Amino acid sequence: MSEEDRKRILVVGATGFVGPALVDEFSRAGYHVICGVRNLESAAQQLDFPHVEFLQVDLNEDLNPNTWLDRLREHKIDGVVNNVGIANAFGGQSMENVNVNAPLALFEAVSFYCQENLEAGRQPQNVSVIQISTTGVDWPDCDAYRYPKSKKLIDESLLETSGLNFIIVRPNIIYEPGRGHLILEQIVRLPVLTYIGSTKIQPIHCRELAIGVVRLMQNPYKASCSILLATGPEVLSWKEVFLKVSEALGLKHGIFFRVPLLMGQLFTNCIQYLPERLLHRLGILSKMDNDTIEMMTKGSTGDNSEWLEKTSLQPMYIFDTYRNLSSSPETYEQYIQSIRDTKA
Repeated sequence: MSEEDRKRILVVGATGFVGPALVDEFSRAGYHVICGVRNLESAAQQLDFPHVEFLQVDLNEDLNPNTWLDRLREHKIDGVVNNVGIANAFGGQSMENVNVNAPLALFEAVSFYCQENLEAGRQPQNVSVIQISTTGVDWPDCDAYRYPKSKKLIDESLLETSGLNFIIVRPNIIYEPGRGHLILEQIVRLPVLTYIGSTKIQPIHCRELAIGVVRLMQNPYKASCSILLATGPEVLSWKEVFLKVSEALGLKHGIFFRVPLLMGQLFTNCIQYLPERLLHRLGILSKMDNDTIEMMTKGSTGDNSEWLEKTSLQPMYIFDTYRNLSSSPETYEQYIQSIRDTKA
């Protein structure tokens, strides 16, 4: 495929956890990916994939639709994925700007861009937007938590938008070996495993999410203007998640100790002061504040049948993921490739 024949996808929020998987899967699927990032240097190191270029954006500042419109024109964008979402304000960032105001400015620019191209007889005239949200917007007390509340606001704005081809994807807890907030394959090796509560979640593998988003972009009208719950195939408590991973890795699980939320938050806050190298050895890859801990332990489930139908994916089970991982890196990669090869 020549470079001119590749569709051009703008992925906003291309770094972090989910972003690199999205960029990788779009690249593998034959797209040219424009990665909207704040730090060009670090993004180039993290996103070393073919058919990728970088666009410097700052969602704390880029609140004018005209700013985004100029970018859409310059890069001749065929599709947009908004993967931006910060769970807390840091470094002078405004959660309202980053999670809501800037993406809404982008969506407004997409709508104008399509209309402009239609009137001028140019392509593309139908630019699809995929919004990565969260199942947390369905919590009865969603508005008590700034992150899901911000996602709810932008979802509602999209649903009220006319003339824009969009899909809202609401993932559950996202996991992937070696990446994310918690490295499960290392955590289950600890002699004592603490967990909070027994509420149910439906963890989804990051690759299932990313491959699914690519397939939605390949055939966006199959799910146009819809909400898809990207939940995993199993309803589990965190204790059951740890047991599944332990069993898949052939480990005898340690001692389980259930702790109250406040104690869990205090414990987590204390260990955040440990050196990063030690945190990584304990299976903890990123800092977590009290709200993040509480949100990760709240129950959140949903029917994934429409997600699987629209993406034609085979669901990825936790046991299968870690069983293949325990065999060899090659076996695990073959497992991921088998998901990619599932007939779309």
